[in-house]
Amino acid sequence: MRFLTLALLAALIALAVSPIRLEVDSVLVSPINTTKIVDYVKGAKQAVYVEVYVLTYRPLADALVEAARRGVDVYVVLSAKVYGGVPQQAKELASYMESNGVKVRWNGDFPNVHTKLYVIDNKTVIIGNINPTASGFSRNKGVMLVIHNATLARQLTTIILNDYRGVYPRYRYPGVLVSPINSQDGLEWILSQPGELYIAMEQIYTDSGLVPLILRHPTYYAVVARTDADINTAVDEDIVAKIIVVGDYVYVGSINIGYYSIQRNREVGLLIHNPQLAQRLKALVLQWYREAGGKPPATTQTATTPATAPATRTQPTTTAATQPTTNTAAARGGGYGLHILIWVVIIIAAVLFVLWMNRKRP
Repeated sequence: MRFLTLALLAALIALAVSPIRLEVDSVLVSPINTTKIVDYVKGAKQAVYVEVYVLTYRPLADALVEAARRGVDVYVVLSAKVYGGVPQQAKELASYMESNGVKVRWNGDFPNVHTKLYVIDNKTVIIGNINPTASGFSRNKGVMLVIHNATLARQLTTIILNDYRGVYPRYRYPGVLVSPINSQDGLEWILSQPGELYIAMEQIYTDSGLVPLILRHPTYYAVVARTDADINTAVDEDIVAKIIVVGDYVYVGSINIGYYSIQRNREVGLLIHNPQLAQRLKALVLQWYREAGGKPPATTQTATTPATAPATRTQPTTTAATQPTTNTAAARGGGYGLHILIWVVIIIAAVLFVLWMNRKRP
């Protein structure tokens, strides 16, 4: 039975950091249209659950108050610790919301509660990288995904309510990355997938231990606001995005590539398998990369190389760049299928073990 328990535990851990297939209803892009979050809150009929780093955007606070006044359950979790101190406007809006029926919790149990997450009516999830502030909505560059999925909504509601109550279990929801629990495993997973790599990231720091995984990709685009890593990047200080795309796999959330974000903060993100979303976000990362002046470095390629080629590093002949093209095709669907195969094998092994243990003895 010990073998069976360990096998099932290993399978659950493997699945927890695997991507999930999700349909994404809308991609809100800042500074273009992320204020639509306010419209979703205005349309709430039963419940609104919010967990954000800092809230200074008055129209959102007004929408939350209006929802509470019409009988909607409204919970808001805010970070009690903010870089440079909690803004006075954030304190005033929190008091305003609380005095008008919104249940507000300042959570100080983590260095930062850096999440950007909304769940509406237990079926709509809005998750991504934009803080509900004037600069977040009008200047910063990032995304918020709108997903209609009741199962995911219930899972993320559980995280928000537990953070509201100060209860911290170890979540193992498939495709859901939660710092400081499994973000390291999830980011390692997607960065280990072969293929062209697209990253828009506010911070990439060497203390994450993940920079070598970026450098394993012979071809990558990276646009950042801040980094201490020796990698080819375009720099745009307005980038607050946390996006990674490889093949048909996508990471979007609040988690930066840095030690504190991964190992200490409360952060939430998603690993998603969705080819259409991947293409949409690749194009967006490439757009930001070009706008930030991103140019390919000198390479050994011929003069026919397109002018828009991404950052390319010379790799040994044993890398994925020199492998047959069938490897790349397999990588796009194989990572997800491999975890399913492992799960099936473990179940079969467990069943055979139980049958063997219960066999009739002479």
